[in-house]
Amino acid sequence: MPDYNLKVSELIELSPTAKAVRFELNGQPFLFTPGQFIMLQVDLEKSGKFKVNSGKPKIQKRAFSMSSSPTEENFIEVTVKTTEEAFFSDYLVNYLEEGEEFLIKGPFGQFYFNENETKKNVMLIGAGSGISPLMSILRFIDSKNLDVNSHIIFCNKTESEILWRDEIEKLSEKENISHTFTLTREEWDGEKGRVNKEMIGNNLVDANETDFYLCGPPLFVKDIEKMLVLELDVPKENIKKEVYD
Repeated sequence: MPDYNLKVSELIELSPTAKAVRFELNGQPFLFTPGQFIMLQVDLEKSGKFKVNSGKPKIQKRAFSMSSSPTEENFIEVTVKTTEEAFFSDYLVNYLEEGEEFLIKGPFGQFYFNENETKKNVMLIGAGSGISPLMSILRFIDSKNLDVNSHIIFCNKTESEILWRDEIEKLSEKENISHTFTLTREEWDGEKGRVNKEMIGNNLVDANETDFYLCGPPLFVKDIEKMLVLELDVPKENIKKEVYD
């Protein structure tokens, strides 16, 4: 597969700790399946941002799942959330400027949505930046007007961290799309606590006829998968998962 040298065309602030980064395709075809990821590479010294590197290698590489739909022809997009430990993500959220160029490789990954093999129902369950590939899937289902019932469950610590909230709520106005937001560390009027059996079960039509896509931290994904199989009788082959360290 070819490499791409793409410039950042737009930065969208999603929360105090997260941004969407869009890379202009300039007419280049970039074929991928919703849910897949790309490898980003940047030379921080060349970009003039080496001073924020804290002694790390000047060439930085990292995988990011795309949040844009493959039906979008003008750009590809990744959703990035920073933490104190995540140097590359911190760079993208706090130092990156429009016009900077990245070497991009991909797409990669076996975590993806196949419109020709999907079941009638799809449940997307994510936490934090795990929303990125799930947004790609949700946007694809919507843009293709697929006859698929989709429910997304998105877990965060606080309300300000619900990335893509407005878009998800807007998409949920459609008959075949719905959502559940839940918070673990803040009081609000919505669901509270970690994703549980009831949150899933209340929106589960038929365990055998539902594909599940899980994305988030390792323990989150492990616990949800265990719950689906042992408590909700979901066939293991219906579960697809992507772990974010």
